[in-house]
Amino acid sequence: MSPEATHNAFIDEFTDFVKFLQTLWGILAGISVLFPLSNVLLKIIPMSNIYDDPPGGLAYLDPTLITTLSTIATLFVILVTFRQRGNLRTRKQQNTLQQQAWIAFGAGVLGLLLYLIVYFSIYPAFYDPFQIWGGDPRRLIGDFLLLVFYGAFFAMLTRAFVLLGMLEYFTKAK
Repeated sequence: MSPEATHNAFIDEFTDFVKFLQTLWGILAGISVLFPLSNVLLKIIPMSNIYDDPPGGLAYLDPTLITTLSTIATLFVILVTFRQRGNLRTRKQQNTLQQQAWIAFGAGVLGLLLYLIVYFSIYPAFYDPFQIWGGDPRRLIGDFLLLVFYGAFFAMLTRAFVLLGMLEYFTKAK
């Protein structure tokens, strides 16, 4: 393949991506990237440290680090999901992507529920009974669980938006 053909394929894909982001669903997907960062300002999902008053679930990781990593993961999910746009050729593939959107939405809600369960129960259920006090590296277990569940919530919610947006945009474009 010549460099010119590769260059044109990249430009075509990038143009498709930009056009998609300009649609209503693309805008919703783009806004969902900002959800983790907006939580820092709005504080809807609790993210305080175990030493704060009232105590939270985090011991070592900073809430800013968690939101930054979640935002990066969300951007990655948008790009990976967008690469699936070739799977919209048949009605069966479209139905499969619609089911994947529902599964992603459910996984996102499950991630939020697990985050809240770990956040509010890590100290009384794990740290206190096993005498895991300040400075103990085992507190990283709770921090990493919170990081994974927080990131999964936003990434899966974004995936659901992007899948639905692709179904709407790319099936009408044909």
